[in-house]
Amino acid sequence: MALESAVKTAIVAVSRPGAILARRLASKLPEAELHLERRLADETDRETHLYDLPLRPVLQSLFVNRDALIVFLPVGAAVRLLAPVFAGKKMDAAVVCVDDGGHYAVSVLSGHVGGADELARRVGESIGAQPIITSASNALNVTALDLVGRKLGWRIEASPKNLTRASAAVVNGEPVALWLDPATETSWPDDSPLSDGIVIVDNPDDATVGGYAAMLIVSDRSLLPEANHPIVIYRPPTLVAGVGCRRGVDAAHLRELLTNTLQKHGLSRQSITKIATAELKADEPGIIELADWLGVPLQTYADNELNATARREPDPADTARGLSRPTASAASDLLGVFGVAEPAAMLAAGTSGVIVPRTKSDRATIAFARIPSNLSG
Repeated sequence: MALESAVKTAIVAVSRPGAILARRLASKLPEAELHLERRLADETDRETHLYDLPLRPVLQSLFVNRDALIVFLPVGAAVRLLAPVFAGKKMDAAVVCVDDGGHYAVSVLSGHVGGADELARRVGESIGAQPIITSASNALNVTALDLVGRKLGWRIEASPKNLTRASAAVVNGEPVALWLDPATETSWPDDSPLSDGIVIVDNPDDATVGGYAAMLIVSDRSLLPEANHPIVIYRPPTLVAGVGCRRGVDAAHLRELLTNTLQKHGLSRQSITKIATAELKADEPGIIELADWLGVPLQTYADNELNATARREPDPADTARGLSRPTASAASDLLGVFGVAEPAAMLAAGTSGVIVPRTKSDRATIAFARIPSNLSG
């Protein structure tokens, strides 16, 4: 959804009672903007967005250009006005409807993906309304698979069909297998209690023979067990890519090196959480474009920080994890830096070793480190 404004939430009222409540709500939600029908404005509405009727084009424009709408309208009226611009659950704004008496805050659209369920709770707390949330996972108090790990930056790797089928299995109380990849060293999030039907298995192969209706996997590795049921893979942000290159290397070359290295070592691109490099490469267009392509931040380190990794004593815990110690790069004497790819990855991950040692092309190097479980949230 392309935003016309940095503000992501709009509060809209069309009646005088609704306007009174909307002003109260706006004072409790400073990140939201208030929209009132022009005839309802008073001297306190200096920062309020005033609109002219008809309401339909106003509401549809806000729906398309904001992440969330709180509308003081009956549910039926809001749905009829907005239905022509519905685009699908992954694109639609969250919609919460509040009655003009301020009794109920109803999560109407994009309850999970868009956050309307949580927004309805916030509205309720702000104006004393009762949140009405009808999603099955909320009503039955079962695990909402599409929300697992969201606050921790996890990404979901599954087709919409498989996610829906796995969610239905949880709601229906069918057995669902969960495998937490020990190599990834990530636990199940505390804010997503496991439903009774979700069973932790020791090996992904166990899920193929145990009569399970679906399987959940938490891993930063590229693996896909063969199964006759839907599989949902959660990708926690555990991997750091350390990158070094010659001046002027294009992003396509770096993408190819990164992709090939991930494939060779069986790691998932979806779990990369940052790119790390030397400060002298902070303005390198290819590295900047690589970070943008991955949608992750670029972190840089000074020469003395990179050199310090060579003198760092190995952490016994990292040694037990089988991490590789950094080795001096071929250009260390020329540049005065012990290395770039391995030291930068280690520093960004907070470890004393890497899981993928420096891999070279003719113009660039890359290494991967895994963020320890005590640092990954």
